[in-house]
Amino acid sequence: MFFLELHASDMHAALGRLLDQARVAGLRLASVSAEARAYDYRISASIDINDRDVVDRLARRVGTMVCIGAVEVRGECQCAASGAT
Repeated sequence: MFFLELHASDMHAALGRLLDQARVAGLRLASVSAEARAYDYRISASIDINDRDVVDRLARRVGTMVCIGAVEVRGECQCAASGAT
């Protein structure tokens, strides 16, 4: 599982691009959320995949939009797999 975070000035365009590019790449999004902060939007997505290169390519494709200010990819999270509550 990888986590992708986008900072954008146009939430709808960035979210649409993320969803479209994930669909084209055949990726399964485990969750997507968006949060507004003043004139900046933060979009977070959990991607159910083990291949970091695929996630990095997705980040580059989504990051080419003018409204995207920053893209961050965080590595695998073992939290859900641990079974701890």
